Amino acid sequence: MAYERSLYFLVENEYEEIRRHNQEDLQARRRAVYQAVPEIELIDKEIQSAGLSIVSLAVSSSSDLEQRIASLRDRQKALQKERKTLLLENGFAADELSPRYMCEHCQDTGIYGNKPCECYRRRLVMKAFEKSNLSQQLRNQSFKTFDFSLYSNKEDPQYGISPYDAMQNIVAICKSFIADFERTNKNLLFWGESGLGKTFLSTCIAKELIKKGYSVIYETTYQIVSLLEDYKFKRSEDITSLKTQMQRLYDSDLLILDDLGAEFSTAYTNAALFDVLNSRLITNKKTIINTNLNMKELSDRYSERVISRIMGSYQTLQFIGEDLRLKTSVNQFNE
Repeated sequence: MAYERSLYFLVENEYEEIRRHNQEDLQARRRAVYQAVPEIELIDKEIQSAGLSIVSLAVSSSSDLEQRIASLRDRQKALQKERKTLLLENGFAADELSPRYMCEHCQDTGIYGNKPCECYRRRLVMKAFEKSNLSQQLRNQSFKTFDFSLYSNKEDPQYGISPYDAMQNIVAICKSFIADFERTNKNLLFWGESGLGKTFLSTCIAKELIKKGYSVIYETTYQIVSLLEDYKFKRSEDITSLKTQMQRLYDSDLLILDDLGAEFSTAYTNAALFDVLNSRLITNKKTIINTNLNMKELSDRYSERVISRIMGSYQTLQFIGEDLRLKTSVNQFNE
């Protein structure tokens, strides 16, 4: 799965800037050395002259070609050894006049072994994190840091299952959603009280999919509605930017629509949400919806068209238990 073309452009620009900085750094170090030890500049000029002579000989038809080239190379090695000694004697590092790279594998080209270097892949992932609007959460939130021990093992008589077991089932479904992302037409609706891990799990899913190369956008419903209203009613001078942001709501591989129900509900917001959700379903773009509202509250708040799309095309997962944020703060207070 390839990342968006714009991300590659950003990363290539970063590497170009890194290489420019490396060159400026080398030139600055070279000037400092030459000023402190003028003999080294003379040695470098002689090394360069020997190199040019080797190139000239390589295209000539001299009878003693190999012997002369070998002699010049021996001279270069001797000069390099002399230069190293002078550098160390004058308090410089042995590699003071050598290029220095952020990545020694690819030497800041982004290519290693005829394929993208690991440093290049990491930069792409970080750019995708930033573009998802989840860059801060993605630093610490993952399936590895998900703490099941925060959920009670005691069966809830209302649901016939413990919050711990319920969360085990939900996490398994989330991992299956990731594994089958390309093949499934499944969407997810996370619902339940605040502080039960809905946004955290959404972030876990986002992180894994971004690492696989998928585009992910996270927005609250309020932000999405505001964006659509700003574009519709031209509330910004930069309409092109608004259009680009709006288009990403339709085009991203995964849209995480957080806190459904917290926005101000109008006939327009209902129509706007329907358009986004319906368009994504038609193009098989996946969506995760997080809401504190139950099914009845959603039905009371949104149009029949919106609810029919959600109920017909989303796997609904209920989060149960106590508010983890409150529980965690109490535990920290008692420590």
